[in-house]
Order: sequence, then C-alpha cells, then structure tokens
Amino acid sequence: MNGGIIVAGGGPVGSALGLMLPGATVLEAGTFPRDKPCGEGMMPSGARLLRELGVDLGASGFPPLLGVRYSTAGGETARAQFADGRGFGVRRTRLDALLAERASVKSGIRVTAVRPFANRVEVDTTAGTLVGSALVAADGMRSSVARMLGWWRPSRGRRRYGVVGHLAVERVGRDVEVGLWGDFETYLAPVGPGEVLLAVLGARGHLRDPGLSGEQTYRAMLERAHPDLAGAPLLGRLTGAGPFNLRPRQVAAGRVFLAGDAAGFLDPLTGDAMSAGFAQAQALARFLSHDPDGAAAKYRAWAGAQWRRRWFVAGLARRLSGSAWLSRRAIAGAGRRPEALQALLSVNDGSRSLGSVGPRDWAALLGVTSR
Repeated sequence: MNGGIIVAGGGPVGSALGLMLPGATVLEAGTFPRDKPCGEGMMPSGARLLRELGVDLGASGFPPLLGVRYSTAGGETARAQFADGRGFGVRRTRLDALLAERASVKSGIRVTAVRPFANRVEVDTTAGTLVGSALVAADGMRSSVARMLGWWRPSRGRRRYGVVGHLAVERVGRDVEVGLWGDFETYLAPVGPGEVLLAVLGARGHLRDPGLSGEQTYRAMLERAHPDLAGAPLLGRLTGAGPFNLRPRQVAAGRVFLAGDAAGFLDPLTGDAMSAGFAQAQALARFLSHDPDGAAAKYRAWAGAQWRRRWFVAGLARRLSGSAWLSRRAIAGAGRRPEALQALLSVNDGSRSLGSVGPRDWAALLGVTSR
C-alpha cells in the first residue's frame, strides 16, 4: 500500500497528527477504550489547539481547570490562575477514544519493522506492509519504533516513578492541586463527574512501604496529603509509570520523526506533557507540509528549544520538591506574589518564554521578596 504520512501510535498526539495531516494513516497497537497512567491535566495551550482541530473539551463534558494550587507539609499555599484560558481534566479512557474516532485511527495494528529510505519509509505491520512519505512515531515513552532505530535510551539520573489512581468523589474546586510533602508529591485533578485523579510521585523506595500492599501504601499517602478523601473508593486499579526523564538519542532523521512521549518524557510533576506533545504535532505538521525534505533539521532545532525550556521548568520543580526548606520558601514567596507563579505556569504551558519572567518574579519564587 502506498500513501501519505504514517503515524505509529493513536494516543492524543498521534490522533492530533492524523487530524492535522490530510491523508495520514494512524496505527495503534491497542484497542479503545484503553487506559494509561497519566496526569490527565490538559493545559490551556493544548485545549486551544484541540479547539482549532474541532474538538471542544468543554462541550464534550470534560471538567474545566482554572489554575494550579500548591501546598507544602509546613502549611504554605500558593495559587495562580491560568493567564491564557482554561485547561481541562481529561480522563484518558474518554479522551483517547474521542480523538481516535475523529482521526480514524486503525487500532489493533502493531508496527514490526521500519526501513527508512531517502524519499520514503517502508513500515511492516501485523496487517501488512505500508509505504509512506514519512513515519511519525508517537508510540509512547518506551517507543518500539525508537528501539527499532536504535534511538531509544534508558532513563538517566535520579529515578522517579508515579502511582496513579482514580477516586469516586465529587471535588469542589476547579484547580489542579499539587502537594509537596518532602519524600513524595501528589497531583490531584478532577477528570469527570464524580471522579478525581490522584497521582503520587517520588523515588521507588518512597512509593512502596515494604510492610504494606501497594494499595495500602497509596492509601497512607492519600490520607497524609488529602485526609478528606481518605475514605473515597477507588475506581478501577492503581497503575504505575516510570522511571521518568527519558530522552532519545535522536528525534528526527530523514523521513522518520518522534513525537509526544516518544520524543522525550520529563517528570510529570509539571503536568505539561500532553500540551507539549500537541505543540510538537503542530510544528511537525507544518514542517512536513511546507518542506518534507528539510523537515527533520527544522524539527530537531524546534524540538531542542522546546526540550530545554521544559527541562528547566521540570528541573526547578524537582529541586523545589526535593527540599522541604526550598519548597516552603518558594511557595510562601509565590503566595505573596501570585503573578510570579502565574508567569511560571505560562512558561511551562509554552505561552511565554523564560526570558519574559522578570527579576521580581524570580525573587518571589526564591522566597526573598514580599511582593
């Protein structure tokens, strides 16, 4: 079969590429609906891009997110509203199926081999061989396509993991709630009527008490972080992810590209992964449409700049979360100057550059100013 661009991976980023690239064929190894451990918080930039593609998350019933609230074990709190619109809590079982249907994803088809050439890519699948003008792998942080090409590499540096659960509870409020508890962090967001996501993040040794089961350990951390939710029943089973901080050796060469988590996965504490993946899809679609032969070089440069910005913000978040003293100072400073936290949220969302954050904002985030 000869065709246009082939996309391996029918999750949110792969489906978005299918909507952006006319004639693209999107393949997904799994079937829908399917679940995946994820923060399930869509930042405003990602929601805007989906709207441009004809997918209105608000009209589809996903709960709005208006900002982010941070708390520490010492009682400090800070909240900032998103400066550039609303985000949404997006239950992946619903979101993935919705986008896959819009993009006409072909599910249950796995890529088994990739053969790149100068002006085409041959892709063997469980349903036969496809020949495309380019291949985009959006098949997750453990991308099989990246492994086939020798581009994948394991996590480096401090290894962190996440445990994700969903609770049956009506949660008042429309914020993402991030808690910094010293030895672990929590990430709470409403993702549907009567349902919230609670993810627990940290080093492996902090996420599993050897004397307790996985659910008992999760419950103990839930009670410490959100005692009002301690008795809420779990919906489904707990899922895990990690280690984080994965970066492939290469994100593009010739007519083969990586996007979404396959192009690199940072610590999910910042909650920007899906929106960052949509930004990648938008940039890559533009490069492929305007200059397919030069798309790899342009995408490498663009993705490198995006990665550096995201790496800085994620590194800052990890450093603050890893020190009770630093986190208390930072959250107290942000509480006194909410516009500093709002500026950093916009940088994380990709709506502002790092250079736009002023000295007074940085000083507040370091806890050295009162306003």
